[in-house]
Amino acid sequence: MDFVRDLNEEQLRAVTSTSKYCSIVAGAGSGKTRVLTYRIAYLIDEMGVDPATILGITFTNKAAKEIKERVYRMLPGLDTIQLSTIHSFCARFLRKYINTLGVFSNNFSIIDETDRKTMIKNIFVSLGYEKKDERIKSAVSFISSKKGEGYTSETCPIKAYNYDVKLYLQVFRLYEERLIKTNCLDFDDLILQTIKVLENDNTSIRYYINRQIKHILVDEFQDIDPVQFRLITLLMNQDTTLYVVGDPDQTIYTWRGADYSIMLYLQDNLSKIYGNVSVEEIVLKNNYRSTKRILDAGNTLIKNNQKRIKKDLLATKDEGEPIMIHQSDTRDNEARYVAETILNLNKQYGVNYDDIAVLYRSNYLSSSLEKRMKDYSIPYQIIGGISFFQRKEIKDLTAYFNLFVNPYSDVSLERIINVPRRNIGPITLEKLQKLASDEGQTLYFYIKESLNASSDIPPQKVKALKRMVEQIDNTSYLIKNAKSIEYGDIIKNFIQEIDFYSSIPNDEEKASKIENVEEVVGDIKRYFNENKKNTFLNYVENLALLSVNDTETSKDRVSLMTVHAAKGLEFDYVFIYGFNQGDFPSNRALIESKEGDEEERRLAYVAITRAKKKLFMTYALDYNFRSGGDGVPSQFIKEAGLSLPKRTHIQFIDKMIASLQNESPEPKRSFKNEITSGKIINTTNGIKEFYKGDKILHETFGIGTVIEVISDKIIKVSFENKEFGIKTLLSSNVKISKIVS
Repeated sequence: MDFVRDLNEEQLRAVTSTSKYCSIVAGAGSGKTRVLTYRIAYLIDEMGVDPATILGITFTNKAAKEIKERVYRMLPGLDTIQLSTIHSFCARFLRKYINTLGVFSNNFSIIDETDRKTMIKNIFVSLGYEKKDERIKSAVSFISSKKGEGYTSETCPIKAYNYDVKLYLQVFRLYEERLIKTNCLDFDDLILQTIKVLENDNTSIRYYINRQIKHILVDEFQDIDPVQFRLITLLMNQDTTLYVVGDPDQTIYTWRGADYSIMLYLQDNLSKIYGNVSVEEIVLKNNYRSTKRILDAGNTLIKNNQKRIKKDLLATKDEGEPIMIHQSDTRDNEARYVAETILNLNKQYGVNYDDIAVLYRSNYLSSSLEKRMKDYSIPYQIIGGISFFQRKEIKDLTAYFNLFVNPYSDVSLERIINVPRRNIGPITLEKLQKLASDEGQTLYFYIKESLNASSDIPPQKVKALKRMVEQIDNTSYLIKNAKSIEYGDIIKNFIQEIDFYSSIPNDEEKASKIENVEEVVGDIKRYFNENKKNTFLNYVENLALLSVNDTETSKDRVSLMTVHAAKGLEFDYVFIYGFNQGDFPSNRALIESKEGDEEERRLAYVAITRAKKKLFMTYALDYNFRSGGDGVPSQFIKEAGLSLPKRTHIQFIDKMIASLQNESPEPKRSFKNEITSGKIINTTNGIKEFYKGDKILHETFGIGTVIEVISDKIIKVSFENKEFGIKTLLSSNVKISKIVS
């Protein structure tokens, strides 16, 4: 391979860096996957690094697979490299070492969000609450949030206790106990338990791992959270190199813990651990994806953010077509315009449907859009909806798979105890759960070892349950003693033996659901043809770790998705649909977070930079439930340096004024004492004119500078207190005073 020929100057510098700690700021479309791939190849081929000492962490399984395939093409004969998501790495690690904690065994099951909710709901019921108690959802969020921050029920810092919080803590504790009893881990546990193992002073595991892993590379580093960063530093020692790639301008997951400041201040963060260290920062600026017009819009928009690594992406493509901004009088007509335009692109210009994507801020916006796509017979797919392995019939089947390898998994047994029908209803299940709990057993082993005709369960149901356990035990035995290539046939026979297909409703979708189940059997056979040394437990783990961030698109279909789901994807033609103030940026996001405006702006930047050839922005003027009034174009359109259609400019200004006049009450806080000099003109709405550069005082936001006069009634102000950043305000706002020196 020719590194000089294949890479531009910045990419070559990034790939060949000799720095111990290196941060690659890879702008959208700048070739970050290429850089990561070549970096791994360079370490192995040019620097003689043993591939076994390299650990690569990616954000999705899809990214890991793509990088692996590229490296194998570049280095034929390479056996294997450690490249996976952080959760997959932890799962492999814990299969070897979790038993050192003396709590879980190595054949643990991994539960997903659906199973976690089911488990927490069952805990509520066991405490005497209703299955539909409104606090169940809050408890799930509470536990997820606290575990995501690295806390257990015992270490959880709660300053003010109220009844609900006490309940959530109790449920949290019981949830942890139930996970241990059933030998299950959730996704948070994969990381938390790995950290526990590495921090366990009674073992030499960390010392061994530190010697094994000498080079760590992390993709999408801007989306890492503090707990994940803690794990990575535990995998390191003074001699380990750290190479991270990401773009803080594309941080769109702070709502689930991502902390882009880890990348922004990587040198400071590492220095806290290893003493004074130096981090080389290399910025990749050349964009190979989008036309200059699209890129200029993205650059102009993101410059409005204050907390970022300043960079301007440079287009390598030509000027391209103008960005199309379309206004509709109603949301329905907006959807009609999008559908008609897509149809025209396909029929008149020969654009393939799979080269087109429609992006929106939230799923609720897709309703009208889907109707119009159907009206015009345009094939489409919803990306980020229910994935193949989340469909009911597949979840039922994989619950059996879990029981084959971990019969302690109550949540799996509860799911399939009446699949297919065994006349085990909710009342019987509750009796069984209580009986098992009274005996201190899991549900499966209570049925297997203790359930008998003298129990409070009718004999015919006891017989059916005993038969179910026998069938699971027999299949588990076959799997443990068979060759991996035989697993597919074993599962196929099990499906027939228990008459699994009878559990699928006899409706118009039954045939396709049966095909889905048959596809799983085919998937098992394909998996073990490619991974003959793996066990059935490896396959079950692989299913559990299929990331929600892995996005697969089908051929010849338009992709409809949220901007979050579009991360990492690119399309020739992109529509940003529902680009209204209140929808995008989301009012809820702006209210719930001090940095909500910057996060929403980063999200818009990601949306814009998905487009390669042409970008459309659409919005509607009818009543908007999010803003509580008529529709207003998103502020991001103007911030991107784009002009609204002339006939709507005055309407836009008037509606923005109305929106600002109805803004929510501001917190009571005064900065007047912070003024040390200058005369303050005390006024209400008596200021006749503002000019760019004027100094103002806002009672809540403090001192600021006018950076733009949008109209004689609206100004944009940059405040000195970075907590508030840039705000768009009414010039007549009673809280504003002009500072005259």
